[in-house]
Amino acid sequence: MKHTIKDLGDSRIEIEVEVDQDVWQNAQKKEFEKALKNVQVKGFRKGHAPAAMAAPYVNGSRVMDEALNAVLTPVYAQVLGEEKIQPFSRPEVNVTKVSDKELTLVFTVTLMPKVTLGTYKGLTAKREVVSVTEEEIADAVNHRLENAAELEVVDREAKKGDTVVLDFKGFIDDKPFDGGEANNYSLELGSNSFVPGFEDALVGVKAEEDKNVQIVFPEKYVAELAGKPATFKCHIHEVKEKKIPALDDEAVKDLGIKDVETVDALKEFEKKDILTRKTNAANREFYDAIVAQIVDGSKVEINSGIIDGEAATQEENTKKQIESNGLTFQQYLEITGQTEEELKKQLRQGAEKNLKQFLVLNEIARVEHMVVDDAELNVELSKMAEQYQMKMEDIRKALGNQIEGFRENLQNRKIQDFILANNGDAAAEKKEEKAE
Repeated sequence: MKHTIKDLGDSRIEIEVEVDQDVWQNAQKKEFEKALKNVQVKGFRKGHAPAAMAAPYVNGSRVMDEALNAVLTPVYAQVLGEEKIQPFSRPEVNVTKVSDKELTLVFTVTLMPKVTLGTYKGLTAKREVVSVTEEEIADAVNHRLENAAELEVVDREAKKGDTVVLDFKGFIDDKPFDGGEANNYSLELGSNSFVPGFEDALVGVKAEEDKNVQIVFPEKYVAELAGKPATFKCHIHEVKEKKIPALDDEAVKDLGIKDVETVDALKEFEKKDILTRKTNAANREFYDAIVAQIVDGSKVEINSGIIDGEAATQEENTKKQIESNGLTFQQYLEITGQTEEELKKQLRQGAEKNLKQFLVLNEIARVEHMVVDDAELNVELSKMAEQYQMKMEDIRKALGNQIEGFRENLQNRKIQDFILANNGDAAAEKKEEKAE
């Protein structure tokens, strides 16, 4: 079968195929014979009339269309196999020549992204040396006690750190505005959860007091409110003081942390927790730095349409997230000080970066034969079943369609472990050199 390939650039090619005459005519013959079986000629059972008599009743155009559909897939597959072409998606197909004897097809193909790996072993990056200070431990302990604090109603003026329970209604030019009203709202003064100036104005209020609060909305705010002065009419129901437990063994027991029942044990617990979080963050930064080097040193040929598609998906997800937070897309742009074009550019850059990283890491997995087979998958599912005290088949049912995503996560873990094992800490290597 004669065919030619033309490079269109941007990881796209055009394949022109002249289908062999016998292949094309045999396809037409088969479809014609199929059509004859559905022809009803008077005096004969359906499909049993002589071909010469039934032929005038056959829709020739339909036979041609069905024959075309019949040859498209095998012709395309044959060319892909002969040329070892890996398509990314279904091709665009055009029929440039067709008759009962000739058929010429043109396939426009977007190629699977091609990755040429650079160096991915023996690279170095700085890994932060982590430690925990006594101040950090004390802050963590205090924070945990604060979270366990109870609020008590007090008969005094409110101060920062107190919680006031209030009704409020906002007005601009003596007219109420959407979203500016609430009843029995609990607000911690000093939390900075409201418009600047609002919480400060409530310092000093007492229960059953009415107060008008004057504020000016920030310039970077929703368009309808940005930069405008507003008055909030407030009624205070209660002032509550945060009662933080004293740091003693009894208070520690009340926290309900497993195997932590003394002040010293709590401090050790917080120290380990902080150290774990810092270590994980340092390892993540180190890993990301190594991966960035690997990606930068590799060549990735990827069609721009693939990037555009991923960027469009990210844009859609971003808009859904914005809406779930109670904002319109336009309000989000106004608050963040971005134009739609700037956001789209940012999302596209992110999409391209993520795609390249994904492709490079998966190419490493391919080259290094890092595959999570069914046996390995079952081992991990068994561990999960043991952890949750469930049967493995129930774990499988619970995962459902997500099981392949679970397999992918296991492979990603393999890739990460491989990269960490085969690349080093620049600071550590310098120390080793000095020691020698």
